[in-house]
Amino acid sequence: MPLKRTFRENWLTRKPLRNGVWATILLVLLLAFGKLAEYPASADLVYGKGEIWRAWTTLFVHADPGHLLANVFLFAPFAYALITAYGYFLFPVVGFFVGGLVNLVVLKTMPAATTLVGASGVVYWMGAAWITLAFLVDRRDRMTVRLLKAFGVSMLLFLPDKYRPEVSYLTHGLGYLAGVISALVYYAMKRSEFRRAERYDYRYDFEAHWDPRTNRYSAELIPDEIEAANAEN
Repeated sequence: MPLKRTFRENWLTRKPLRNGVWATILLVLLLAFGKLAEYPASADLVYGKGEIWRAWTTLFVHADPGHLLANVFLFAPFAYALITAYGYFLFPVVGFFVGGLVNLVVLKTMPAATTLVGASGVVYWMGAAWITLAFLVDRRDRMTVRLLKAFGVSMLLFLPDKYRPEVSYLTHGLGYLAGVISALVYYAMKRSEFRRAERYDYRYDFEAHWDPRTNRYSAELIPDEIEAANAEN
């Protein structure tokens, strides 16, 4: 009698490795009080006066409370999800570092006196990193289903409903692209660890039918394949 493999858990469904509540609260407070420092960035300040560090400090400066709330709405849940699942290195370390690099690129395309503020690029990076890693790590569904989910969530969360001239859509786009690339690199570095976290249960498949063309049951696994399947996991 053939055996059927059923999913039990993987890296994302098991108990989180750490509690990210306090780290998330701290990061949200940094965004909220960043305007007090008032270190925004412009091409004139960054490239004209050589104050490169402003590409990172401006991530914590927002134009008004509405701008801040719009970013926190997605920043907080993504911060919690990334920290609890993947640790502090991916976010906030890599996330904010890449966010500053994105600002450096965007400022090159802006008028010298125009100010670029806010963490929108980081928020798009966070969303793209989470969606990409979820697609790669959580393999319960077929690849086509996971692609549709990733595409749908991205459109739902990040596709703008209308054009706003004060918004830097280049920052959003580059942030999202950088998030995808960062997630791909991170997954490549930790792929074996993610795969080892996958767990499956095996039971007899009483609904399996004998296939005379292959001389085997039409089940996902047969007994002599169990050892190989476990080795892959």
